Amino acid sequence: MHNIDFLLRGILKRENIRFIFAETTSTVRTGILIHDTDPVAGKVFSEALTAGVLISPLLENKEKYSIRWEYPGAISSILVDINALCDIRGIIKNPQIIDKINNPDDILGEKDGFISIIKSEEGKILNSGKTKAALGDPAADVAFFFSVSDQIETEISVEVSFNSDPVDPVKISAGFMLQAMPGCDYSALDEYRKNINSQAFRQALLKEQPTEKKLWELLSVATGKAVNSLNKDNLMYEFGVSPGFRCNCSFEKMRTAMSVLDKQELEKLFQEKESPTITCQFCKTSYCFKKTDFC
Repeated sequence: MHNIDFLLRGILKRENIRFIFAETTSTVRTGILIHDTDPVAGKVFSEALTAGVLISPLLENKEKYSIRWEYPGAISSILVDINALCDIRGIIKNPQIIDKINNPDDILGEKDGFISIIKSEEGKILNSGKTKAALGDPAADVAFFFSVSDQIETEISVEVSFNSDPVDPVKISAGFMLQAMPGCDYSALDEYRKNINSQAFRQALLKEQPTEKKLWELLSVATGKAVNSLNKDNLMYEFGVSPGFRCNCSFEKMRTAMSVLDKQELEKLFQEKESPTITCQFCKTSYCFKKTDFC
């Protein structure tokens, strides 16, 4: 039931292509259960969270990405935060949409949405950008953002399958990213990016098998070469930190947020309720305050 999530990053040296492979089953399971999503919203939320995990190796030290998807369909919007330690958290505006859709186009909407990504460090914005979310897929829209806004050719493939058990809703969730590096062989990248969007590759993402065996199969499908003909000297890879749905909220942070209220507003708040509560939108943890907390 409780798969161990992992992230693996590597380089195809001859082609100068970066690849990142992650399984995020437990991570997206936690997000789905926290936000009580239905299966339709849960699939979209899983794709967004997994895409966030896949770009985490692009961060260093205390940097983080804040990714916001805005769609005209029933989902409306998703917000995901991810840091260099692969701590991810997210919010989905409409977690229950199954009764609001008549066909698949209603989920995200038939018109273009938008995706914005902010890179920051300790509250300071390092860079930001916004592009159309033209591909109708949260993971593909992240890849499109990097290809257009950052001008780094990127491709992302994410798959998730579900169980019928509401306590254990996710069978497996996995994703794979390819990204150009300086000196990239773009003809190879074009071929590989088509291959990772094939049905064969998506089926391989959903296989439950040992990590490195699965990696070799994915690379085989991506490059179009048999596993036993892959040049291992052309590969360099290592495991990164394990991803997890982990929120950085705290009592002190929530108290600081309430402290922006002036004295009269705080007084009124405690007159209305002796112990007001604030709930974190990301992880649904509630914090209860007393008047003495602000003395």
